[in-house]
Amino acid sequence: MAKAEGRRKGHRKLGGSITMAELAKQCGFSKATVSRALAGDPRVKPETRALILEMAERYNYRPHTVASNLARRRTKTIGLLFPSAPRTIADPFFLEYLNGVSETLFEQGFSLLIPQVRHQRVTETIEELVAHRRVDGIILTEPRLEDERIALLQESNVPFVFLGSTVDEDVSWVDGDNRGGICQGVQVLGELGHRRIAVILGEQGLVSTEKRFLGYQDGLASLGLELDWDLVWPGDFTRQGGYQAVVDHLEQITSGEVTAIMACNDLMAIGAIQALSEAGIAVPRQVSVMGFDGIEVGKYLSPPLTTVQQPVYRLGREVARVLLGLITEEHGTVHVTLPVSIVNGANTIGPVGV
Repeated sequence: MAKAEGRRKGHRKLGGSITMAELAKQCGFSKATVSRALAGDPRVKPETRALILEMAERYNYRPHTVASNLARRRTKTIGLLFPSAPRTIADPFFLEYLNGVSETLFEQGFSLLIPQVRHQRVTETIEELVAHRRVDGIILTEPRLEDERIALLQESNVPFVFLGSTVDEDVSWVDGDNRGGICQGVQVLGELGHRRIAVILGEQGLVSTEKRFLGYQDGLASLGLELDWDLVWPGDFTRQGGYQAVVDHLEQITSGEVTAIMACNDLMAIGAIQALSEAGIAVPRQVSVMGFDGIEVGKYLSPPLTTVQQPVYRLGREVARVLLGLITEEHGTVHVTLPVSIVNGANTIGPVGV
């Protein structure tokens, strides 16, 4: 220790930086001891760590981030996969969600890798990410009822988390209350006197589509209404999908058979309103329309879109937080369901016949 003390007193802080090997030489300890001390390893004596930290400051030591990450087999990079066409990162929902994910990861010193994914190459993209541990973890969206990605990732031992609940209980996920939210929306429409409420579903095969359809049925049941398959319209979570659903069922709307539309996301609600407007049907005077998600763009419609608001930004932050916990092994499998609420009430919805 005296030898190290002598060296410490005989040098002033340098303008440039030094390597860990040079720092170890100046401190009089092995490179392994210096590395452990800088990493906060409890096996290093407090007085030894204090000395090494002081010397690191004195000599302006800055760790080489890439080298230190490789030494720990960490890349400090997270792979983030978005849906393939027809839904993409350009979807306003995913842009808001990305903001939450990226801010949380960047705060913890992680960077993002967002590969381009084609629908037929999803598994290939995942295999490329996990090969040679290119990423420390993976964030995925839109789990499917039968999802081949899950088995692939579980075999790779790379931590991963989904935005959206899965049917596999051993998988971590973060989601909004899909089923409860759609049920709330249908109930609100029912309170306004609507009894002929159509639903525009999302893409087939997705867990979110299944849950939101169940929420629609829950809402009907709470109003004492039976499911009418003529009021169940296919969609795909895109604006064009909502537009086409209305175009294909205009006769039901103009005849008064349908007085309200519950779209399973905001983009489809926006497409539905566009089709109604082109057909000369007033919203909400003739037909009420409600969406789901609460994306920012819905506020700027005229009138603003009535929707079931998900905390989109918070969903992103929670997904990132859960994944970081899996990477550091702070917790095991986690399921998080965030609450939703009705916003912009009475803008694109109204009482029957008013």
